[in-house]
Amino acid sequence: MSEPSSDTTKEAPTAVDDAPSEALEEWEIQRDSHKKDGDAAFRAGGYRTAIDQYTKAISLDPEFIVLYSNRSAAFLSNGESSKALKDARKCIELDTAFAKGHSRLAAALLALKRFEQAKDSYQHVLEKEPKNAAAKNGIDVCVKEISKRMTLEQQRQKEKEKQEKEQQQQQQQAAGKEEDEEDDLLNDFFNEVEEVVTKKKDTASSQNTNNAIRNDRKTLGTTQEQIDRLIQPRFEWRNLNPFFVLQLPAATATEDDVSRRYKALSLLLHPDKNQAKLSTEEEKDRCQLAYDQVQKAKIILADEDRKRYIQSLVEEGMKLGENKWKKEKKQQQQQHNTKNTIDNGDKSSDVVSLDVIQEREVMRIFAQVEIKRKDVEDRERKFAQRERQQEDDQSKKERNERKFDKKWRNEERVDKRVGNWRDFETNKKKKM
Repeated sequence: MSEPSSDTTKEAPTAVDDAPSEALEEWEIQRDSHKKDGDAAFRAGGYRTAIDQYTKAISLDPEFIVLYSNRSAAFLSNGESSKALKDARKCIELDTAFAKGHSRLAAALLALKRFEQAKDSYQHVLEKEPKNAAAKNGIDVCVKEISKRMTLEQQRQKEKEKQEKEQQQQQQQAAGKEEDEEDDLLNDFFNEVEEVVTKKKDTASSQNTNNAIRNDRKTLGTTQEQIDRLIQPRFEWRNLNPFFVLQLPAATATEDDVSRRYKALSLLLHPDKNQAKLSTEEEKDRCQLAYDQVQKAKIILADEDRKRYIQSLVEEGMKLGENKWKKEKKQQQQQHNTKNTIDNGDKSSDVVSLDVIQEREVMRIFAQVEIKRKDVEDRERKFAQRERQQEDDQSKKERNERKFDKKWRNEERVDKRVGNWRDFETNKKKKM
């Protein structure tokens, strides 16, 4: 296992090359101190301590590539290969030309027994450093392991073929040659019969499906009628119910019903198949929009969990509609009885039909669910925005503090304040 890198300036994007320790900022001094402690712990075999020290250093300088390289080595030595792989990939993300990062990546992949990927990574290292002995040795190990796997697979395949051949020989010896021939003839006969029956069933099933789609097309009306139905005012709210879009009963519609109705509506609404019927760009856009509504409904109902949930919403709306219809009918009946002006034949005409009220209640329930969903999304979005803003403000504050500290140091204010204090002390002693 290679030791961690000790260089704190050449590969660190935030450090200054060959800068004296006096010019380093406080956070840089702390970073280098943690790195030094991590290197010492690594060499002493204290991998967990080394990992903790490198992690503290990374928190101070998240762009310091050497820290990820060293922590990857510590993770690998500590038996945490997946975490070593993650840090190695971070090295390459920060600098794709960093050869040590590719070496760390190869070592982690090798530990995880991903020999093909490890071999590719080692070859990449050799392209950068042709004399890298560790990379050459790593490739040799990968090639041997890959060959071993292939050999084992070939042996298993040969054993399997041998067993199958022995079984066939035993079966042939147990049964006579004549019996074998008769069995073959019978098997051929039954296979032919089965193929014919299966073919007839498939043909009949296909014909039945096509006939059902044709019948659906006849009952669904024209392309323009379907466009007007699906793209009417406030259609976004009406079409929240996918069963309404496909014109299917929610309680009894099967998977085959949904598939068949989708195909029938697609034939009526697919823009490419109805070019001759669409004369203007507006009509084409409306047709495309209607077709999108049908596709969306099909996708929703393909999910069994969502389908059951939607069925429960429709069922609830139907019950509420029925109760509301009965209540209105009862109230109107009482009014008629009180006034005694309308005969029994006219009473039902004053009451809105059950189907209309149920449709309204179903739409209302779907609208309520959609409003709640949008409210939740809006709250989550605002919460996420606040969190991002807080993070941005904190990052901005830290950057400003670092800039101020660096500017203060560059203007030699520290030296001036120290010099002024020394002059003051000297003058004070002279006066005394």
